[in-house]
Amino acid sequence: MTRKQIGGSLFAARSPHDVLALIAGIVLFFAPLVAEFGEAGTAVWTAHIVGAVLIAVSAKMLLATADWNKWAYIVLGLATFLAPWVLGFSTVAVASWTHVIVGLAVGAVGIWRLFGPREAETPDQIGPDARST
Repeated sequence: MTRKQIGGSLFAARSPHDVLALIAGIVLFFAPLVAEFGEAGTAVWTAHIVGAVLIAVSAKMLLATADWNKWAYIVLGLATFLAPWVLGFSTVAVASWTHVIVGLAVGAVGIWRLFGPREAETPDQIGPDARST
């Protein structure tokens, strides 16, 4: 794949929302190591699993857009936000706040993608067969 085929840069025509989701996923994945979640094993596993899924989804969206990304972000954001209470680690303050903040950020990305203004499609996003002559 040449630089011309991918728009001059790997992430040239992609949404900053996907970059925010990628950063949120990285933060969530590494939070147990940096913030020391302590004895909250469930919080650690949740952060690693949801963080990895969020990284994968946002990286996929940065490489090639899809219509399901807004729903994926909303579901991942809601799941991350509710995880401390549903999985029972709400008493571990640093783990709870990390999940709540990342969940709100990712959910907001999904809501913005769902209800926000649509980005204009470029010929790179449409494909070579759809270009008008």
